[in-house]
This record gives sequence, C-alpha cells and structure tokens, in this order.
Amino acid sequence: MSSATLCLTERTVSLQRTYEVAVAENPTNEKISASTRKKRAVGKHGYFWAPGRTLRIAFLNGDQAFRDAVKSAANNWLPHINLTFDFVDGKSGDIRISSEPGVYWSIIGTNALLVEAEDPTMRLSPDHMLAPALFTANVIHEFGHALGAEHEHLHPESNIPWNKPAVYAAHGVAEDADEDDYARRSVDERYFNLLDASDFDYSPYDPKSIMHYAVRRSWTHGDFKIDLNLVLSDKDKAFMAKAYPFPAAQTA
Repeated sequence: MSSATLCLTERTVSLQRTYEVAVAENPTNEKISASTRKKRAVGKHGYFWAPGRTLRIAFLNGDQAFRDAVKSAANNWLPHINLTFDFVDGKSGDIRISSEPGVYWSIIGTNALLVEAEDPTMRLSPDHMLAPALFTANVIHEFGHALGAEHEHLHPESNIPWNKPAVYAAHGVAEDADEDDYARRSVDERYFNLLDASDFDYSPYDPKSIMHYAVRRSWTHGDFKIDLNLVLSDKDKAFMAKAYPFPAAQTA
C-alpha cells in the first residue's frame, strides 16, 4: 500500500465458484440492476460477508506483539460495520493471517472461503515496531480488502493523470515492452486498469480513502499527487456501513 510495500490482492480462478460462495454467504451479493432489473451475471457480484456475522480470525505465525498490533488496527473498522471480529487461538479461521516480511496482501472478501484451510488468506509484514503508523494503515487497508473492498485508485471515476512511462520505468518495465509483456501487464493491473462501473456498487471516488495507493508526483503529469492515507475516511466508513448495516432501531 505504501510506495515501498505494495498491497497485492488475489482473485480465485473460477468466477462461478466465487459467485456461488458469495451468494450462499450473503444473498445481497447477487444484486439487481436498477436499469435492467435483471440479476447480475457471474463476475458482477459482491464479496461481502453476511451482516451480523462473527468472523473468526486466526494467526498462522507471528509473536504476541504483532498479533496485538494487528487486532488494534483491524478494530478501527468495527464501529462502522455490523460484524464481530473473533481473534481465535489456533490456526483455523475464516481469515488466516501470516506474518511475512515485506508483504501486504489479502484475498477479497468471501473469496477467503475458497482458500485451502491450511493456507493464509492475508499476509502482513511485521513492521509494527519499526513504523507503527504505517503498519496500522496497512492493516486497516488489508482488512478493507478482507471485508470486500477494492482498491480506490482503480475506481471507475478515478481521474489520476498518470505519466505511464514514468510508472513503467520505476517498475523496471522496458520502454519497448508490448501489452503482453508480463511486467507491463502487472503494472497496468496494479495502477491503470480501472474497475468496470457495471461490475461494482461504488460510492463517489475518494482520494482520501484508506484503500487508495499513495501517488507520487513524479508518476503523474503536472503537480498531482496523493499522500499516503493513514486513517479511515468518512466515505470509507459510509461505504462499509452500507455494506454491513446494523438492524434498524426498534421504536416502541
């Protein structure tokens, strides 16, 4: 998520299976299009857990200080969502966290249910002692993915004036690399390939989102830049509150 340690998300191979699992977990993941009133096709669905659910979260490794720092950071989401986090003993959980230096990575939402039981669904670099504020932001970001959120800089309405040659050069992509070059495709997927507006429910573009990459001025045209966001934005909170609503208040 930072310019030094990029977050990587992973998608499962079978769209059909992701669809089946997502809808079985939370029927509202199978949304109705307001324009066509037809059910969304496979690949055009949400990945949100069922509101009111308890997510069991296990650690596959890492010392107690790391685990405590992860818990503290992840809990920033809880006031805004109708979910409970249960950090369990042992290695069996809906979300399974592996501590791996230099890596920030997460499965998106309910896709975690498709991961083999012994494998991690999230990886976090143990930077809690060296850079506590950055570590906290990265953990909040990864838990955003685990709750079903995508990267904000890939928002369909994102208007970042990328200087693509500068970004390619910074990532070691050859100047003459064609569109099929693996390194170029990786950069395109990470920064440039915006999400299809027809595939997702989304709120207005939010450059202050915890789910947004920092954008270096040297990677854009003009003076455009976005500093690393360290805390949840108001739109982050509102987006997740909509995805995980609390029951309507009962009136006497």
